[in-house]
Amino acid sequence: MSRLRRGFAWLLARFFFGLATSCRYFGNKHGAQVAYVRAVEAFSRAIAYDVTYASAYLQRGILYWRELNQPRWAVLDLTMAYDLDPNLIEARFNRGIAYQQLRNYEQAISDFQAYLQVGQHPYWREYAENMVLELRGPTPEPHSRCQPA
Repeated sequence: MSRLRRGFAWLLARFFFGLATSCRYFGNKHGAQVAYVRAVEAFSRAIAYDVTYASAYLQRGILYWRELNQPRWAVLDLTMAYDLDPNLIEARFNRGIAYQQLRNYEQAISDFQAYLQVGQHPYWREYAENMVLELRGPTPEPHSRCQPA
């Protein structure tokens, strides 16, 4: 692929990413489910023009679990986002939420713990800490060595 063609594909990918973000905003503002579908289509086009566009996978993955209640699709996209850019720790955090929706608690805990290793956002850190505790379930009480009287 020529340099000019690669540059044009990069530009189109960013255009469709912006379009997807706008559609998602419209869907959130007006509760329009069709806008979320359009956002997925636009994120998909961005990815088609740049298959290494980790942020597009991240945002589409978040959209899948949060607005469209499709956590299986979210896990795929969030995994791809993190594989493409391991600095996108938000992908692990959001994948933890998607795994939680799928009741795959061990994977969710693993992702939340990974986020806690490097994630900086105080609100999301607190959320991840709480989810790890909640998903682990109640801790057993220590056995007493005392005999009943």
